[in-house]
Amino acid sequence: MILSPDTGEKFLLTQDQVDAFNQAYADGLANSTAQALTVVKLNDMIDIEQQVYEEQKQELEDAATEISTVTAIADMLVTGDQETKIAAESYATENNLTAIDQGSVDQFNNSVTEMVEASATKNMIEVYSQDVFVVDTIATAFMATETIMDFFDTSVVSIDAMNHTTLNLEWSQMSVGVQSIMFDMYADVPFYDEGYEIVPMPRPQPVLGE
Repeated sequence: MILSPDTGEKFLLTQDQVDAFNQAYADGLANSTAQALTVVKLNDMIDIEQQVYEEQKQELEDAATEISTVTAIADMLVTGDQETKIAAESYATENNLTAIDQGSVDQFNNSVTEMVEASATKNMIEVYSQDVFVVDTIATAFMATETIMDFFDTSVVSIDAMNHTTLNLEWSQMSVGVQSIMFDMYADVPFYDEGYEIVPMPRPQPVLGE
């Protein structure tokens, strides 16, 4: 059952219609260019990283709220008058806010780390999705596996732990590491006294492996 967002009218899809749509969608993917499919996948990954960022931001805000509440109550117990102290102590006891929970501290710190990682990964994917070299490298790799849908369904993106300018994609038995040429252009650039001449680094080569 689907609902028209414009009229509110309901439509019932038959299984044949669903099957026809799924087949057409699969055919469309199969017949699309590898580069176009790669960009679509990278854009999906951008959305995923943004979602991770927003979720961790909410977790951080929740942890920060609890920590700040406990801190505020502690201040009332120290500086408030007798009535305020009694009310603060009662509220803290009833809501289990008599101390800063280590779990909240851990969640706060973890959320900060996850937000930074999600933001960095998202920014890298956005840059790489505009880089023809990167798109061609990934497209060539996943087309060679003849498992396009598997690439879409299971591929995972991450920043390489040893080289933070390399983006890793893994799916099935395939792993692809790609590095945007622009990172080499601006990383560890040698400067000279006369004119600050910038010497471009050599173009990186794709790393493909089973």
